[in-house]
Amino acid sequence: MKNLFLLFCILLGGLFQSCNTSSNKFETQEGLSIRNKVDQTVISLDSAISNFSVVLRIDHSRLAEGEEVYTPPSIVTIFSNPEVNSKLLKMNQLVGIDLPYKVLCYSEPDITNASIAYTSPEFIIKRHGLTQSDLSEFSNDINSVINSFPKSMISATDLSIVNRNFGLIVKKSEFDFNTTLENLKKGVKEQGDTKIFGEIDYKNEAIQYAIEINPTTLILFGAPKPGGQAMNKCPKIGLDAFCQKLLVFENENEVFIAYNDIVDFSELYYQTWTIPQRVINYRLKGVFEEAISKK
Repeated sequence: MKNLFLLFCILLGGLFQSCNTSSNKFETQEGLSIRNKVDQTVISLDSAISNFSVVLRIDHSRLAEGEEVYTPPSIVTIFSNPEVNSKLLKMNQLVGIDLPYKVLCYSEPDITNASIAYTSPEFIIKRHGLTQSDLSEFSNDINSVINSFPKSMISATDLSIVNRNFGLIVKKSEFDFNTTLENLKKGVKEQGDTKIFGEIDYKNEAIQYAIEINPTTLILFGAPKPGGQAMNKCPKIGLDAFCQKLLVFENENEVFIAYNDIVDFSELYYQTWTIPQRVINYRLKGVFEEAISKK
């Protein structure tokens, strides 16, 4: 029955794709104007994060456009303070899924203004069971960036449904840490339409600050075409769900993986979900479970 449901989702996903593969909205004056506003917001962000190390920037919209899929202008920037990362990971390894700092410059569908979304200290406190004191340095850093923009640009999020481990899928691996990491990267690459954008070795970063943590690595990857389809009506999920963030970590001699449930984040931001989002959730589950299970 589950396989039939998955097949149904895939077929509907294909139907959705056929109805949403036009990128010509950016050929209109209004479309170009909106994209330019988002681009200018990114330039302003660069000035605000000049004291941080930029890890990665992904232009969701242009990547999707290259695959003939339309999604509203949306550019995520990931930047880092490795010392802050290390201190938080010492408290709770799972917080690595929400590190480093992330800011999304984007526009909602049919809206002509640029907005800013970011991973807030309040979200991390609720999701990972930490305190305001634990997040003090994180808060100082991210607030210094966000406060450089007008409040009217900041996209608010109602966190009332967020609880401990909200939207987190955690699975135990049957392999050691290094084998798990390699299996996962191999599985991702074999998807054909998926790119690995980078990875962060949190344990290696922590050594620089004499902080000892267990092996913990974040893999950053994504597939522009299905990702663009999933973001078509819900571009704000480009903050947490795209690029995909896959955390591999060792705890008490056991190895685990953790990743975000796309549907949960769509419901958090938009109180709804789409078929392409569910299709990607099922696809990720299959790839990851194969990579961490002995046959």
